[in-house]
Order: sequence, then structure tokens, then C-alpha cells
Amino acid sequence: MTTIFDYLKWRGDLSFSDIRPCAADSMMLAMMSYVDYAKLCGGEEKTLHDAAALYCANGKYDSVNLGLIMPSKQINRLFCEAGKSKRFGSARITDFDSRTDDREGYQFGAVTYHFPGKHMMVIFRGTDDSIAGWREDCMLSFLDEIPAQRMAVEYLEAVAQKYPDEKIYTTGHSKGGNLAVYAAVNSSDAVRARIVRAYSHDGPGFSTAMIQSEKYRRMQRKLSIIVPQSSYIGIMFEKGEKYTVIKCRGKGLFQHDPFQWEFDGPDFLKLPKLSRWGENNEKQFRASMNRMTADEKREFVETFFQIVDSTGAKTLSDFSASSIKNLVTVVKTYKGLDKTKKEMMLTVLLRLLDLKKDK
Repeated sequence: MTTIFDYLKWRGDLSFSDIRPCAADSMMLAMMSYVDYAKLCGGEEKTLHDAAALYCANGKYDSVNLGLIMPSKQINRLFCEAGKSKRFGSARITDFDSRTDDREGYQFGAVTYHFPGKHMMVIFRGTDDSIAGWREDCMLSFLDEIPAQRMAVEYLEAVAQKYPDEKIYTTGHSKGGNLAVYAAVNSSDAVRARIVRAYSHDGPGFSTAMIQSEKYRRMQRKLSIIVPQSSYIGIMFEKGEKYTVIKCRGKGLFQHDPFQWEFDGPDFLKLPKLSRWGENNEKQFRASMNRMTADEKREFVETFFQIVDSTGAKTLSDFSASSIKNLVTVVKTYKGLDKTKKEMMLTVLLRLLDLKKDK
């Protein structure tokens, strides 16, 4: 199996002046957005080569705490190896922004990379380990705009104004992919004209109203929606008719791990359609969503996180297998939910238990 590290070996000696940014580059950078740039760069501009040198001291990699399904050392290995390459090492890192608020229920992160040839990649961070981030993700089911989406548009507008001569790419993994597309679609006319491509790597989709909107249709030729064949995340909500299915060797929720996505030379290994599992995941999700009104979805999300908050946990990693089992017991005996909603909650918790076992 060939992976993103093989791609880096093949293309690492070619600068962006030789070959302009592509889907594989955008996935690499999306994963590298999870690094702690506040600690690494201290608010100052640095090249990736210099920033990575801080992570690569003595050949050791710091850990990135992203929760249950993300391979933290793989992220830092990628960051360090990219920093040593001709293609990525000279990239300038600017404008890191990270905000999380438990009370308001949002989590947002973004960073911008600048490459030769006046290209910049605006990268939106996916959901981290915080309960606030996962709560906000669930709000996608009943809100037209979540706080992180609004922040993404504001961030894109700000960096576009700050660097007026650069062509723009946006990218992100998971929720970051949703933000990358949302910001591109909802930016001003002047910014949209400068956008070359917006990438979503297994990011949840959007409402039917947004997919059918005129501004989405105008941007569609610039959008790259990438979904692994048995996705659990990228099949959520509407993704439109134009998307790319790729091969992944991960099982279950580990389809969401881009380090298990397969390559064919310099590009993802593409498949003609979702697998049977992927199609079933999509059907089950749609069936669950269709069973509830917007108000019922809001009630479901608020109730679920009230139960989660009762444990005092601030991150997914705070949960032990025993605490998840306790939550399962609470949900089973909770009298404020009907049978269908209880079953949906139990499905979520049991999947978390499966992830704990895999860890």
C-alpha cells in the first residue's frame, strides 16, 4: 500500500513553482493544522523548515492529543518530514488562530501557509479532542450556520485582505473540510474570484438549501469533496452530486484517518462509488435525520451533551471505558427520551467503546 509518506518522497523535491498545489498537498497540510502552532511559532512568522526543526529534535516527535481516532505521532512525523523537503520546507506559516469555548460551545482553528508563485493555502483545523468541538459538530444537524463556520468566513476574508496578491486554496480535514468549503462559498465576490480550489477531506456536508443555492453552484467547479469508500463522517448531510471516492484500508470509524488512505502515484487511489458499507452508512444517517424535526434534533443534541457534561469530562480522552459504560446505563434509564432517540444515543456511545478497545 502506498501512503501520503510515499507521495512526499515522490514529490518532495519539486517546488510549488514546478507543480502547483494539488489534492495530496491539501490533505497533508490539513493534517498538519493539528500541530500546536501557538507553542511552535509564538505568534511569529516561521518557515516550515524552521518550525519543524523544533519538533524534530533528537528524532523524537511531540504528541498531539486529538482524541480517540487520530494518530498523533503520524501527524508530527509528517510535519517533520515535510519540513525537510524542498516542496514544503520554504513555506511561510502565518496567522495561526485557535479558539475554544465550552460555555458558548465552539471550537475553531486555522493557519495559513504561503508558497512560491504567490499561492497560499488557508487551512481549517478539524474537530480536536474537546467536548465543545464535538458539541458544535452536532449542531450542524439543526443550525444553518454554526459559530466555527462564521469564524471561517471572517478568517478567510481577513487573510485575503492581508495578502492581496496571492492565489487562494482552502482545505481541511473533518469539520475543517466543511469549514474550507463553507468559507469559500460564502466569501465575498472578490475573494471567490481568487480561490483556485477548496478541498474537503472527509468533512461533513451541508443542508439541502446550501447545496442548491446559487452561490454554491457558482463555486462548484472549484470544490473538491473527497470521501473514503466506507465513510462515517463525509456521508453526513448533503455533499452534492460531484465528489470523489477514494480507497482506504481503515475499518469502521478509522476510515476517517487520512494516513490510511491509499495513493496511486501522485494522487489518491480513486474508486467509482462508495462501498456497500458506505452506502449503508449514508442511508442510516439520512433515516435517522429524517425521523426528527429541527426542534427534535436540537433537543436530542442538548440532552445528549447534558448527560455527557454530568461526567465533568472536557475532552473525549477524559472518558474511560468504564465511564462510557456508565453513560450507557444513564441513557437506558433516562426518562426524557423516546425509544428511538435512546437507541441513537446508545449507538454513539457503543461506537466510542469500540474505539477505546482499538486503542
